[in-house]
Amino acid sequence: MDLQFGKKVNEDALELAQQGKDANQIAKILCDRDSEGHNYGIGIVLNDAGQPMASSSALLEYTSEELGFSKDGDYMNSNAIMEEVKIATLQWQRIPKEYWQYFKLALPSDAGTGAVKSGVETALMLDSRIGVLGIEELGWPAYKAMADILRIGCKEFAEDAIISSKDVLPVYQAGPINTTGLVRGRTLVEDRAKSASNNNSWVILDRAYPGFEFARMLTGYSYDDIMKKSYELQIEPFIKQGVSFLLAISPTKSFVTFALRPCGLLLLFCPDTSRENEVTNLLNSTIRARGSAFEHPVSRAFTKAMVKDLDRLEAEHKVALQRVAEAEAMWRKLVKGTPIEYLYSEHFAGLFRNPKAHEDAAIHIYNEHIYPVFSNQRCRQNVTGIPGDEQLAKRHVSVFADQCY
Repeated sequence: MDLQFGKKVNEDALELAQQGKDANQIAKILCDRDSEGHNYGIGIVLNDAGQPMASSSALLEYTSEELGFSKDGDYMNSNAIMEEVKIATLQWQRIPKEYWQYFKLALPSDAGTGAVKSGVETALMLDSRIGVLGIEELGWPAYKAMADILRIGCKEFAEDAIISSKDVLPVYQAGPINTTGLVRGRTLVEDRAKSASNNNSWVILDRAYPGFEFARMLTGYSYDDIMKKSYELQIEPFIKQGVSFLLAISPTKSFVTFALRPCGLLLLFCPDTSRENEVTNLLNSTIRARGSAFEHPVSRAFTKAMVKDLDRLEAEHKVALQRVAEAEAMWRKLVKGTPIEYLYSEHFAGLFRNPKAHEDAAIHIYNEHIYPVFSNQRCRQNVTGIPGDEQLAKRHVSVFADQCY
């Protein structure tokens, strides 16, 4: 096999790494340079032609209207409808009404990233014992950057670990693991909740992909069923154990708002009513310090859409889940009998898979004009990068299956 093209691209990748580009940036730059490139690295939902799915039509309409309201140069925010936004968020997440009184809502800028960082900042003020951020192995790389910026330690734990040290703030991904697609089982989630309850510890639940772990079940279950199952697996155990937690929710993947980038949703759950004033004041201080009290028009539009048009946003979320389900079905069909078949079992779901890669795998994969993310001898693939053309998809999967395990 002539691998000259793959070798040249790999040399370019190494040069970009020397220039300080990270693995995600490298994948995009290389793909953009190749007119025949297939982007398996980008972190957005793609259609079956390998192109970004259309932005939320609901949010586009509300944003256009909100820009009209912004003609006067005044401060504007969502304070007047904050309680309604909280209720809409709790409804979307299928959290039972009996618990609503124990939740507070904040709207950090910067979507899910801002929600996670604001959650960590708030937890640090609420628990003076915390000196280390505890993260799951192969978790989101931005966690380490957050710990550095906040000048606290960062410790990586095994994928199935229960983080139980009282000075460690656990960050658990409440959905498929961002980089690998691994879905935690109910028993492990319950054990994590029990540990946090025993230690009287705060927990960060990073919910970037609500419902994505059950997308494949949409053929037999309703959207409402999927969201309830997701709540029951990821959130309910912490509520039932009386754990105080900060739930950082990103609207970006769910509603396909990558280009619009509205605010994130940060729900603080504290069943100890004696701390209500304290947690409210500290949460407000966190948002004030971030400047998130002065909202971008897209964020104001998003909050209004949540309140007035939640059904429409949920319909758009369902479309994103259907695309993931469709892509996963194609992968499952084509990986049978290969070393990467396990990645499409019930234990994995969501937007990414991240198998180990053989030596020189990058050269072979680049040679087919395929651009995943290579890092630490792993090959991260965006599931929705798979094309709708089955013959082309079969060729791509064959390359991945030969080079990954």
